[in-house]
Amino acid sequence: MRMSACRSLAILTLVALAYPVCGQSPASPSNANFGTHEREPYTAEFKTTQVRMLPDGSTINHVTIEVVAVDSQGRRMTATRNVPSPADQAPETRFTVVDPVTHTSISWTSPGKEAAVSAIPIPAATQCSYAWASTGVFKIGPHGKVEYPSVKTAVEDLGTQAFQGVDARGRRTTTTTTPVGPLGKNQPLVNTFEVWRAVDPRLKGLLTLEVRDDPQSGKMTKTLVKFSEAEPNSSIFQSPPGYEIVNREVAMDWCPNEDDVEPAAVPPQ
Repeated sequence: MRMSACRSLAILTLVALAYPVCGQSPASPSNANFGTHEREPYTAEFKTTQVRMLPDGSTINHVTIEVVAVDSQGRRMTATRNVPSPADQAPETRFTVVDPVTHTSISWTSPGKEAAVSAIPIPAATQCSYAWASTGVFKIGPHGKVEYPSVKTAVEDLGTQAFQGVDARGRRTTTTTTPVGPLGKNQPLVNTFEVWRAVDPRLKGLLTLEVRDDPQSGKMTKTLVKFSEAEPNSSIFQSPPGYEIVNREVAMDWCPNEDDVEPAAVPPQ
């Protein structure tokens, strides 16, 4: 029965990711631990749609399906595939497993032949930054003075809403930028960023909805479409059978998933 189940995995689909996958993971020291990693287990499926407007008025649509499984030990499996257009070939599915207990990261594609294993540095979080910045249009004014665009930001509390049975709280940030000089023609650019995260502290701020709308780069929407609080089968955190294990260098650029970072408190206005 086990061999039969393994053969059935020759054709992988994201729907089956929450069920057993046969295979062996490489041996790793089990006594290496950095902190407590007990988590509320879950399996979540997300759909991301990106729409970009071209100069001729037409649009480019790109759809991605992502499945994330987290077990009570804190191990995280992420599987991502692009939804192809009718003219495209069958897409690859990219898998990544991060194990904070054994300090290893495993990645592979299906179909594929190799599984790359790398170590996670301790503490890995020191390698990361969650800040982001955007570059604005500026000009050099009289006497070489740099003139920056006018930027206004407004934050709106959207209250709470349920997504696939998960209660989440939302916030929308609207940024209005008025570039200076002939490049901007003083026409304001309005960007919006809306994000909803689970209010249950056991879910560590699980993302349920994210919407980014930029008049220059287009609109991106990431939505939680399926959710289960059942403990994932431990076999999905292992590389598939028959894959060659390839050791890589330490993943110095590894960052903890944003859902593992406690949401920052909002200071009172």
